[in-house]
Amino acid sequence: MKKIALAALVFSSLASTAQELDTLKTSYLEEVVITGQYEPQSAKKSLYQVKTIPMEKIAAKGAVRLQDVLNTELNIRFTQDLALGGSNLTMQGLAGQNVKVLIDGVPMVGRQGTSNEININQININTIERIEIIEGPMSVIYGADALAGVINIITKKSVEGKLDWSAKVHEESVGSEYGLTEGIHNEMVGFGYSKNRFRTRVDVSRNYFGGWQGEAEGRDQQWHPKTQYLASGLIGYEIDRTDIYYRLDYLYEDIYNPGEFQGGEALDQHYYTNRFMHQLQGSHTFSERFQFNGALAFTDYVRETQTTTVNEANGDERLALGSGLQDVTQFNGLTVRGTFQYKWNDKVSIQPGYDLNYESGSGGRIKEGTQTLGDYAGFVSAEWKPTPWLQIRPGFRVVYNAVYQAPPLIPSVNAKWNLNKKHDIRISYGRGFRAPSLRELYFDFFDASHAIEGNTNLEAELSHSINGSWNWRLLERDRESLSTTVGAFYNTVENMIGYGQKPGNILITTYLNIDHYKTQGITWNNTWKAAQWDVSAGLAYTGRYNQLDDSFSDVEDFVWSPEVTTAIAYKIPKANLSFSFYYKFTGKTPFYQIVTENGTTTAELAEIDDFHWADVSIQKNFGNHLSLAGGVRNLFNVININSTGSSATGVHTGNGVRPVGYGRSYFLSITYSLTTKP
Repeated sequence: MKKIALAALVFSSLASTAQELDTLKTSYLEEVVITGQYEPQSAKKSLYQVKTIPMEKIAAKGAVRLQDVLNTELNIRFTQDLALGGSNLTMQGLAGQNVKVLIDGVPMVGRQGTSNEININQININTIERIEIIEGPMSVIYGADALAGVINIITKKSVEGKLDWSAKVHEESVGSEYGLTEGIHNEMVGFGYSKNRFRTRVDVSRNYFGGWQGEAEGRDQQWHPKTQYLASGLIGYEIDRTDIYYRLDYLYEDIYNPGEFQGGEALDQHYYTNRFMHQLQGSHTFSERFQFNGALAFTDYVRETQTTTVNEANGDERLALGSGLQDVTQFNGLTVRGTFQYKWNDKVSIQPGYDLNYESGSGGRIKEGTQTLGDYAGFVSAEWKPTPWLQIRPGFRVVYNAVYQAPPLIPSVNAKWNLNKKHDIRISYGRGFRAPSLRELYFDFFDASHAIEGNTNLEAELSHSINGSWNWRLLERDRESLSTTVGAFYNTVENMIGYGQKPGNILITTYLNIDHYKTQGITWNNTWKAAQWDVSAGLAYTGRYNQLDDSFSDVEDFVWSPEVTTAIAYKIPKANLSFSFYYKFTGKTPFYQIVTENGTTTAELAEIDDFHWADVSIQKNFGNHLSLAGGVRNLFNVININSTGSSATGVHTGNGVRPVGYGRSYFLSITYSLTTKP
């Protein structure tokens, strides 16, 4: 049974032609998922509401970064840090420190350490097999920073008895800018081999982003140039009942921030990143009823800031002097994780596990040199099927944190009720505990664009999350399916950690505990799949808590913002041609802020503007090995959106212009793939 499920997971990588992919999609409509499951199973049978993004959709969008894939997904939003080249996400109205980003089930480490926002654009998109997204609490299995949900990136694996080669060249304009040193240039080569239970895989990519001038003048650019080199290698072996593999992912990134000449000199900055992520993963089947899965992962992440003084007359460069102009900050993260799956009988299964995480940070921007944090947890859950139509999975997590005291037990419960063959209801509850991260406690960051200071007096976050959904499969047959899903969520966080002004010095931003913060909302998703069509449409309405509600009586408890998404894919099999259209409307996001006028302090309603985003692409396959894709990204030419706020008063407020994109862009990709028997 395990091998059959595993074959279903990787079956799509066997398809080397468009015809094979079409056959796969029409004969195997059910998606197989693994995130949070006791064993691989169809998404329909999962207790969790799982959304899957396959590599076919990634290719159809012409994506060169993960944000290109996720920015039209419902309930996911992004903010841009143009100075540092980062993109941070929110899910269900909660910031990225409450969203767990995993690579093959292992947590990522970024420039902010672990248990904090991850820049998802530092992931090699060419190695992704599929993306699994679970909205809702996963804190018992993955920790409290999985309160809003989990994004698990499943990488490509080699398939037994196959030798595959692939290469891709992607060219894209940045707005109207394109050339050898402008635009986006992406190249990738990949190789996979598997025979006699031995497997290996190597993928290498280069991403070059030439920046975008926009409204900046002289040498300055609104979006800074960026160069990335990404490489990954895997080697694995299966013997008897044991399967083990080692994987290494490497990232080198250079973000260039050119300065303006003043007095004949300019300050140029480079932000260099080197990240090595090691994974050793394995599984062992003791019997048909008892299995083990384990992972040992170590990440070495180094972020270097290098500032040089450039002479305008002769172009000479030298290292600049001054506080904060040169820095090397390092984060090391160690994860040891394991789960045991024991099937007691046909009605009861048990999954105990351990999740040990240790992190250290050092460098000029870490207070007092080197700091460490340890978070060690054991957890157990049980799945009970008292009847064929009811599944219940209670669980709890016990946490020891080296700095903060956690609650004695962190509980959760998930339930799935099959009303009949066409209707089911899912309900989940999760308690959460999140200790402040190294960055929130000890990180100090001061430069021309930032003045951020850590706060060692922070309290840990405590949270509750409730999610529910009703699924109605209106139509299910071999070549067609139609379904609709209505969902709702409620999250509440005590002592939520966010940005705010430092008491006594409004020029410095620091981390503060908000007494409590909440989000709630409803979602409605619809999908229709037929032989040549794949159509989805969704609606979300999210309420974000107004933290000024406790101080002012004339304000609303929640402020609400809508989202609408649509995705349409149409294929012409005889011509090996497909068309794709992706659209998202992000509604106005209101918020309250404090305004003082004539000695009177009031709460004023402000808002961030709405905007429309759309991507269009066409794919054409030539024979069995060559594929061509082209399209338009950011069809509506969105660059900035306005905020009517007059001043920043907290983590959820803001003012002025917010960057969204760099204008309408055009892309073209050529992919060559070959799959043979070794």
